[in-house]
Amino acid sequence: FRVSDPNNGALTTAAGDATQTEQDENTVREALRFFFSPEGKVFREFMLEEIVTVVDASSREAAQELAKSLGLNNLPVPSFLRALNPALSDQDRQMVQQIRKLVQFLLGDFEGALEPDGMESNSPNGNRFTRAQDLFTNRESNDRLRNLIPVVQEYAPELREFGSLLVVRLSEKGISRGLNWATSRLSTA
Repeated sequence: FRVSDPNNGALTTAAGDATQTEQDENTVREALRFFFSPEGKVFREFMLEEIVTVVDASSREAAQELAKSLGLNNLPVPSFLRALNPALSDQDRQMVQQIRKLVQFLLGDFEGALEPDGMESNSPNGNRFTRAQDLFTNRESNDRLRNLIPVVQEYAPELREFGSLLVVRLSEKGISRGLNWATSRLSTA
């Protein structure tokens, strides 16, 4: 599936739109077929672990940023909460940054994806917000995505199972941190 720029050669005829829709449907159907096939198992496992790592790191980063913005970062935090929400490692930060760039690239924001790391923090969020807004408010792109809903629904059971695995793995991370905290408290007692 490729999101084409309406100003750069997108098909405008009804026959061209139908052909584009068929191509999009075939591409997405084939990608999902592979992803959920036995041949896609290794890729599925890899994606599951990467998504869990990024979601975990992103949620911890968001919680820490929220605490800072509310002025709560100087308040004492119980050790159990610190154990559940540890500071991001350099590897976590790098992973989140790489995924942000990948998502920007996949959504067609090539300028944002090609900016060197740290450039976003130097420029106001307005530029990044404007690019994101353009990606999601383009009616043609939204219509193309909407046309793919029936194809995605063909894989609804597999997608639900994959989503459930994501929730389970994220829960395991939190439970593991909590158990590690409890074990360390018991061993010092």
